[in-house]
Amino acid sequence: YLFSDLRTVILHKSDEEPIQITVSDNRITIANAPIGSKLEIFSVVGIKVREIDMKQSSGEYLANIAKGYYIIRIEETVRKVAIR
Repeated sequence: YLFSDLRTVILHKSDEEPIQITVSDNRITIANAPIGSKLEIFSVVGIKVREIDMKQSSGEYLANIAKGYYIIRIEETVRKVAIR
């Protein structure tokens, strides 16, 4: 019984659109993120420099961080980006 519930959740999860993360200058554009998730920005050495609560599934956010390379995470989606 437990296995069948788990399998249903996995099948449902794979039907969702993947989270899209794009960066232009100091703006981060997000699409298909779960509402209520957190957009986390880390330095390349792993220090969290910013966290944004996502109130909608798609949107544009001003990063307000110094130029450089960063790691962006939303739930299990992780991207390496350059802020210019």
